[in-house]
This record gives sequence, C-alpha cells and structure tokens, in this order.
Amino acid sequence: MYVADGAVEIEAEGRAYRLGRGDTLYLTGGVRHRWRATVPDTRIVVVAVAEHIEAVRDRKR
Repeated sequence: MYVADGAVEIEAEGRAYRLGRGDTLYLTGGVRHRWRATVPDTRIVVVAVAEHIEAVRDRKR
C-alpha cells in the first residue's frame, strides 16, 4: 500500500500503523488486515500479487 495523498490507519496482525503521504507498507500474503482513511480526499495505491494469474481473452462486445 502506497499513500499518494492523505493518511491512513492500518491494523495488521495485532499491530497498528499510521501512514501519511509518501509512506508505504508491505504485507505478505495471508496477513489479516484492515485499514481506513483518516483525512478527507485520501488516495492510496494497492498492488496485489497472486500466485496464479490466468490470462483470458477479452470478449468482443
């Protein structure tokens, strides 16, 4: 999770984190967590990596 703007509070595995603009938090797979924005207009970027990603062709519309 990367905080592009604003601030968030994250709880993961019983520990609390406060992140502000420019901060990053990495969690390994399977870690139970929750987060919430603490200021208006917060924007975050979340990147998830899966063990298996299946590519499918886009159906024509």
